[in-house]
Amino acid sequence: MKFTNIISLCVAGVVFITGSVAMAAGDIARGKKIAKKCIACHTLEKGGKTKLGPNLFGIFGSPVASVKGYKYSKAMAASGIIWNEAAFTEFLTKPKKFVKGTKMSFAGLKNAKQRADLVAYFKSLTDAAPVSAQMVPGDAAEGKIVAINQCKVCHSFEKGGKIIFGPNLFGVYGKPAGAVKGYNYSKALLGSGLTWTDATLIEFLANPEQFIKGTKARFPGVKSAKKRADLIAYLKTLK
Repeated sequence: MKFTNIISLCVAGVVFITGSVAMAAGDIARGKKIAKKCIACHTLEKGGKTKLGPNLFGIFGSPVASVKGYKYSKAMAASGIIWNEAAFTEFLTKPKKFVKGTKMSFAGLKNAKQRADLVAYFKSLTDAAPVSAQMVPGDAAEGKIVAINQCKVCHSFEKGGKIIFGPNLFGVYGKPAGAVKGYNYSKALLGSGLTWTDATLIEFLANPEQFIKGTKARFPGVKSAKKRADLIAYLKTLK
């Protein structure tokens, strides 16, 4: 591997845990306002009728194509997606890229905070207690290969592993940013309130420079949604 490529990967890895700007938890009230973009094609109330798109009440945590009475595209019906934070975030970024062949004409939301707010609002559209949906699918064994190829030059993954250019990533999933002892985090990150979840990891891995404006990372991101899911599945096993 060329030295310049190693440096680029290292910088990207460090930003993964030390970025100066991070996505906070979504705000339901703001998400409700953003959802006004959706009502031209969707109803949002319980029992709402089908319009150009299906009713979206109670959709969070459900499999795709589960709203009765709506004719889904073949691509959507066969996708196997579960509408969790990760899937919603990917879809809202650019629907036609995430599900090629979808009938959805919406171009997507470019602002990461708006996506988080809209997801938070969709999660609230339920009669039940909040759903804790896990990202599906994701193969931890395949994710380990991705980690070795793209992360290991800057991070250790085993319990008690040493700090390299970035902190040890054992147990990082589900933890607040800045939680690894012995690593010199930025003040901005320590005060960000960020937690490494499916949604935040998906955002970073898809496009680091878009998710963290001003990052020095030149890492273009993991282009494959499956590889991103696999990598996150692997991080979840490190506990």
